[in-house]
Amino acid sequence: MVSLGDHHLRPGRTKHTIADDQGKHDFPPFVTLKITHDPGHSGYYLMHICENRMIADTWHPSLDDAMYQAEWEFGVRREEWIEIEEPW
Repeated sequence: MVSLGDHHLRPGRTKHTIADDQGKHDFPPFVTLKITHDPGHSGYYLMHICENRMIADTWHPSLDDAMYQAEWEFGVRREEWIEIEEPW
């Protein structure tokens, strides 16, 4: 997990949009990133989380690819990631 701060690129290099009953619009600013992996499936998800808990995600074939996306999109360095255990 990474909390995005002032030293990160905000809003980032990729535009994430929502299409709903009110049309197409941008996501609110992301404040946290998480990388998740379902052991029963291949790949990793880079979760982009807004303050209001809305989530956008991108799928990546490897953990390195997901970390590279976070680095390219927001400027997150590898040493900034904090490993957490989810209470599932």
